[in-house]
Amino acid sequence: MYDVIIIGAGASGMMAAATAASKGARVALLEHKDDIGKKILATGNGRCNFTNTDMSVNRFHGSKALIKNGLSQFDYADTIRFFKKLGIPAYDNAGYIYPNSRQAASVVAAFRMELMRLHVDVKTGIKITEIKAARITAKDTKTTANPSCYCIQTDKGSYESKKLIIACGLTASPKLGSDGSLFRMIEALGHHIQKPMPALCGFSCEGLNFKKITGVRCDATVASLIDGQMTEQNTGELQLADYGISGIPVFQISSLISRALNKGQRVEVIIDFLPAFSDDSLYRYIKDRSTAITDNRSLNEMLNGLLNNKLLLELIHKSGVSPDKKGRLLTDDDCESLTRSIKHTAVSVRKPRGVEFAQVCAGGIYTKEIDVHTLESKIHPGLYFCGELLDVDGICGGYNLQWAWTSGYIAGEMQ
Repeated sequence: MYDVIIIGAGASGMMAAATAASKGARVALLEHKDDIGKKILATGNGRCNFTNTDMSVNRFHGSKALIKNGLSQFDYADTIRFFKKLGIPAYDNAGYIYPNSRQAASVVAAFRMELMRLHVDVKTGIKITEIKAARITAKDTKTTANPSCYCIQTDKGSYESKKLIIACGLTASPKLGSDGSLFRMIEALGHHIQKPMPALCGFSCEGLNFKKITGVRCDATVASLIDGQMTEQNTGELQLADYGISGIPVFQISSLISRALNKGQRVEVIIDFLPAFSDDSLYRYIKDRSTAITDNRSLNEMLNGLLNNKLLLELIHKSGVSPDKKGRLLTDDDCESLTRSIKHTAVSVRKPRGVEFAQVCAGGIYTKEIDVHTLESKIHPGLYFCGELLDVDGICGGYNLQWAWTSGYIAGEMQ
């Protein structure tokens, strides 16, 4: 019998295994893919932004109690120290922390060596078919202790442990391992899982002819409007696709949007395609250009160079001003309409892209069913959850990996 079995060899599962084994526990780490750390290899465009020095609670969505208690036990400084001990010195890029090699493969290799050093029994390519929780009858009749035992049935035999940590993730990037195949077994244990919602993802939208502007990238500010109320905004490189919007600024506000859509709320995104201009300065720019024009150049020719030409034509069309109108003939109302179109375009959000395109998912185990300090189940003593399976997700910038290290450490520490 093992002291601890961990299901899922992603970031949080490997951290839990390393932590538990460092405390002297006999540990087995079970992974249904053919290798460990598959999702880590895809993080940060293969460079692995593994934490961030701006580690505040408002960088996360979900249970604030979980986040606060978690970070108070293991924060970004602990993460940097941990990886330094594993031979991964940190490279600090304005607070975004990467391995000095700038290679996610270095992080996976370091974990592989650490798990070997700690004699963790790593089993890959293993399919779990059933999880059973039982009680061990205490031999000492003078004690009331009646601890749990967990039996894991797999296609390669059964395994037993005194404690069980489930780190299987939700459903983001299922090809890399998180496919929801354990949800039925978790629910059979009496736990409930909030519907996973794609986060750090793009969205299908209406309101622009996206097929005409697909492939365009530009600096923009995006702001979410949920049932008419402004919630979040972010500025960065917006990516326009045939289905709608994507890119880092969209990812940063994606969790609230997905949660709102899941509740059936009305969601719009207001896009400012020229955040470097104020409304007044853009109006004046257009007006001055119109006044300076003395020839017969068209509106889009007059504004050439202001935005990508495909995008400019679409925004002129949306403004209601004819693109064939001569620039020198623009009225004050035309200038105002063009300014509104460029600075305040509203698109209706229909749905997030599928989980296969999402970097993480929102949702997870209901927080009320676990101890927010230890991550232990309130239903089954000795059962713990960590990583994305908990109701916590972060914005881009190393926050989701930090949550994996934090929660994996806490679950592994509770021996």
